[in-house]
Amino acid sequence: MTTVEGLFGAGDAVGGTPHAFSSGSFTEGRLAAKAACQYIDDGKAQGIVVSDKQVNDRKAEIYKPLEHHTVYSNEITAGDVNPNYINPRQGLDRLQKLMDEYCAGAGVNYMTNEKLLNIGLKKLAILEEDLEKVAAKDLHELMRAWELKHRHRASEAVMHHTLFRKETRWPGYYYRGDALKVDDDNWHVLTVSHRDPKTGEYTMEKAPCYHLVEEAE
Repeated sequence: MTTVEGLFGAGDAVGGTPHAFSSGSFTEGRLAAKAACQYIDDGKAQGIVVSDKQVNDRKAEIYKPLEHHTVYSNEITAGDVNPNYINPRQGLDRLQKLMDEYCAGAGVNYMTNEKLLNIGLKKLAILEEDLEKVAAKDLHELMRAWELKHRHRASEAVMHHTLFRKETRWPGYYYRGDALKVDDDNWHVLTVSHRDPKTGEYTMEKAPCYHLVEEAE
């Protein structure tokens, strides 16, 4: 469970490390689902009230990619090319290329800078607009469509955090070409962000980093 009572998360939703990967996220998902069921069975969710409108609105949102494909699939021009939508694989290819080139991926030897990060954020905003028209031809693609949307949001947060930290944090993370040294005096901290769901604006701040095990002198 997250710090929000009754809200459970897994993978990128719980943060903490960029090294969980797919198997770790999958395992966390099972643990979160079981914990949520136990939370309900223990009677702790009785005060949480969800209206029929909330349920129906969320169902419409979730199944929108399937509907979008049904409406526009007859306008495919060649292969998977359609002027009215992108499919999850096309969106994923764009996202991965964007993060690699602008947010210190392996393709650029883990190097980025402030100018590249700001360009990357603009391109992420354009991709987010296109993801409103993502289409899914079946339930498997529907799952991929929502995985893509969630990965996009996580990528956006990563880019904001990388931009906020004016230093290089290596080995294990990335190089900032415009700040090539580890700066423990100013950045031996955790970075915390809050995204306004209405405006999409991020608020960044530093938080203390406490060591459970002190380093040997």
